[in-house]
Amino acid sequence: MVMTNSFRIKSVFLLTFTTALLTLPLTTNAKSQKIVTKLIHRDSIFSPFYNLDDGIEDRALRILKNSNSRFAHLKAKAKRNLVLDYYDDDDDDSGAKIYQANLLANYGHLFVVNISIGQPPIPQLLYMDTGSTLPWIQCKQCTKCLKQQGPVYDPSSSSTYNDLPCGDDSCGDFPGVNVSCGELNNCIYRIQYMDKSLSKGRIGTEQIIFETPDEGKVAVRDVVFGCGEENNMSVRGLGVGVFGLGYSNFVINLGLVFSYCIGSVRDPQYGFNGLTFGDDSSVEGYSTPFEVIEGTYYITLEGISVGQERLDISPDVFKRTRKGGGAVIDSGSELTYLPEVAFNLLKSKVSSILNGFLRQRVFENAQHMLCYEGDLSRDLYGFPATTFHFSEGADLVLETESLFAQDTKDVFCVAVSHLNNATTQPSIIGILAQQYYNVAYDLGAKRIYFQRIDCELLYD
Repeated sequence: MVMTNSFRIKSVFLLTFTTALLTLPLTTNAKSQKIVTKLIHRDSIFSPFYNLDDGIEDRALRILKNSNSRFAHLKAKAKRNLVLDYYDDDDDDSGAKIYQANLLANYGHLFVVNISIGQPPIPQLLYMDTGSTLPWIQCKQCTKCLKQQGPVYDPSSSSTYNDLPCGDDSCGDFPGVNVSCGELNNCIYRIQYMDKSLSKGRIGTEQIIFETPDEGKVAVRDVVFGCGEENNMSVRGLGVGVFGLGYSNFVINLGLVFSYCIGSVRDPQYGFNGLTFGDDSSVEGYSTPFEVIEGTYYITLEGISVGQERLDISPDVFKRTRKGGGAVIDSGSELTYLPEVAFNLLKSKVSSILNGFLRQRVFENAQHMLCYEGDLSRDLYGFPATTFHFSEGADLVLETESLFAQDTKDVFCVAVSHLNNATTQPSIIGILAQQYYNVAYDLGAKRIYFQRIDCELLYD
């Protein structure tokens, strides 16, 4: 039976990880060093969580819930309308080396970084989020604790940990985070997420260690992070903290560029999704400028085309004002969200094309998405590409697997939903729309690059 009240999409990534302590020599502190990792789709044959019994409907429903939660989170952040623009461009360092971190992703497009922290080093898994600015990890002194497999990090046992004093400039360098001064004159943080997840604790500095391609290790010293002592996360089972790649001094200190490349999310044998960060990361392709709101990256969407036809959408529909709006390229949402005017025109154009040869229109679900009986790989052969046009000539071209998603075995839907209020809510370009691209964030130049490429060429 086809369910008509929900839309469900498969798009979850994760990377296999090891928990062995360090045994090889460390290369230390090279901000310009390039860190590269491969991502493995949760449902791929390469994943340790691969489950033959996990059906399309189960996976898709999980992703719908994540996308809606992610949208609510970004909508709330946008209301604050705080533009952060106080970071100066850093000078590039030369002689960069290539290093690799282990990464895996959990529900939705939340990545979990496999790092080691402290001395002696303790392996940990942290969810990666391009919309979060403060990295935090569960600490052994927690009074409210997450269930955790493997060792818990204990700052009192680490020779490289130090509390961050209230007078330190880094204490207030994390947009969107509530920071105060504790009884011991140390920085205290509190983060509340839209899905009711919470972390509260002290801020300190510590050494973080990544694995390298040659099976060595690279250490980044004096990283500012939160030591979580009261923790609650709605998503359970893997990560015990957050690795924030939102715009802040933390990510800048890892390098002025990071990028992610996503290939097919439907092919269980595809194994070349990946993430790179460091000053020497690739920034090829067309680019568009971004601005920063509460640590989140906003760009200017100007129009949408289907095939050679540009839809009759005024650029003002996507414009960001003091009340909100604008557009976010997001690694944490699967679906794309558009203002109602743009959404209706896109839906109408898709419908006019498909109604010519797909006579059975199934329903418009609770998200107002257009759904049809059939298999998108078989029934959408020859459907024209859809293009999102951004300022200064940057385009993101969506083929059928980027615009549509399989809802059930016999139903596919347009993977686009609408905004209730485009004046205050940001448009979101989700991860399905970004398939087959390397998306690079140049923090120094404040530009985002779109490079259409087979990710295998970057991470093989």
